[in-house]
Amino acid sequence: MKRVEVVRSALRVWLLSLAGIVFALMGLDVLSSGRFVSAFGKLIYGTEQIPTFEPRDRIFALLAVVGGLVLIVWGLRDLVAPRKLVSAGEDGLRLAVGGPLAKATLIPWSEVTDISSEVIDDDGQLIRALLVQVEDPSRLPSDPWSARWVGSHTLMIEAINWSRPVEGVATDLLTLREAATVHDEAMPWE
Repeated sequence: MKRVEVVRSALRVWLLSLAGIVFALMGLDVLSSGRFVSAFGKLIYGTEQIPTFEPRDRIFALLAVVGGLVLIVWGLRDLVAPRKLVSAGEDGLRLAVGGPLAKATLIPWSEVTDISSEVIDDDGQLIRALLVQVEDPSRLPSDPWSARWVGSHTLMIEAINWSRPVEGVATDLLTLREAATVHDEAMPWE
């Protein structure tokens, strides 16, 4: 049986890692010699004076290094082994809506009542989303990560920077759900 998997777009993760490199390098420059920051100050202010850094500047630089390293590690990990935001197989639909470090929640196909894609106008901003209707919403968090409840049983997952178009994902999930339902009805003894 076919599997459906959706991960975050590699471009966003790559840009996140690049931002982490910039933060880490700027922080290291302030903590060490300050040459780049001094050259930047000279370019902007036209002065030869080397800035003196106060303790708060060094604390900020240390936070920038730590934050930059976290972004680099997170980005590289996500590039090497991307987290599946939506995945589906014979057993059901898995949604990563519990948080950035939580495991994906499994919803059996028997509890998924409908799947669709929609373009929603949210205060002038068009959002592509996957709508999943479930029988038992208690399986999913009441405050889902990168998603929201739009009805008592309907979860809207924003398809921002997905690796695949949400319309194709919805179609593939419906096909998979139908195949799993037919398989379950054909094998009543299992």
